[in-house]
Amino acid sequence: MAGPTNINGFMTAEEVKALAKFVPGTREEYQKYNQLAYNLKLNTALPTTVHIEPTNDCNQTCVMCVHPDMKRTAQNIDGDVAMKAINECADFGIYAVHFFFFGEPFMNRRTVDYIKHAKERGIPLVSVTTNFTTIKSSEIEALVTSGLDSIHISFEGRDRESYRAIRGTDSYNKVIRNLDKLREYKAKHGSESPWISMTYVRTSETDEQIEDYMDMWRDRVNHFHISPQFDYIGRAPIRQSQDDPNSGQIMDRDLTERLPCRQLWLRLVVLSNGELVPCSQNIDGELSIGNIKDMTIAEAWQGDKMADLRAQHLVNKIDPSCVCSKCIDWDWSGRVDERPTLEKGQVQDLVLGK
Repeated sequence: MAGPTNINGFMTAEEVKALAKFVPGTREEYQKYNQLAYNLKLNTALPTTVHIEPTNDCNQTCVMCVHPDMKRTAQNIDGDVAMKAINECADFGIYAVHFFFFGEPFMNRRTVDYIKHAKERGIPLVSVTTNFTTIKSSEIEALVTSGLDSIHISFEGRDRESYRAIRGTDSYNKVIRNLDKLREYKAKHGSESPWISMTYVRTSETDEQIEDYMDMWRDRVNHFHISPQFDYIGRAPIRQSQDDPNSGQIMDRDLTERLPCRQLWLRLVVLSNGELVPCSQNIDGELSIGNIKDMTIAEAWQGDKMADLRAQHLVNKIDPSCVCSKCIDWDWSGRVDERPTLEKGQVQDLVLGK
């Protein structure tokens, strides 16, 4: 990766400016740059990750999700809007495009076409998150031939009954069949992609139960993502029976000494109605910094609304009317299941670079 990456060393103004304009070219650079962008609060020209929401409609009612409370009209993204977003990401050199937000992507029958177009435009990392219940067999094969890099299958429950209780549909066996089809198509085409991750959101499970769950799937998938349970400002159905959301003891949820939200320096979401929001929990888009129909991703990212929101977070003086003011999910970003912890007494070593 070009430029300095050791933040303990002196960095000249020119080095900081060059780092802010850096465009990742490999997965290693992308992951390292994500951390630098947030740690240094870089004034980057672009987000490193863009989410495009194929639809905000969903066929499941998961107990840890606030989808039933959504005020936005359920709709598929307009084809021209989706293509504009994909093409801008390709033209600007954005490394990762993720086809998912609040909805089941494959309820929009054009999602596979969007994935294919994103790969044809040369976007390095294209991924999708799905409950894998509505996809057709031909679409599963197209995921392999399109060049999709990774697929994240949302699947909670160690058996059919627990799955149904958590996700609200009796689709346990269907997901297993579709996962087996995906593996068969990968073998048929001799393809290592898409990389398969099984994602599991904690609710009330113990670590031992999570281990049992992973044991069931180790031979079928490449990776597990055990996600903390998000609070969504206490709106999810599961929160009615909980004192605190189950973060797996890896997230800081303090509001009095909160730090700037990580997402404001990393990602941007294109909602199905074209609104642009810098938060992956903002279900109704109140944080919109513009609409892609009227501006580019770069213009929104560098605009006054984004600058004002970041400024509020930097000094922890967030307007009470802003949805951020009561959010306790500010410490979430990316693969927090593998986040290292800092033990007491290690701060001095961190500062001294030991």
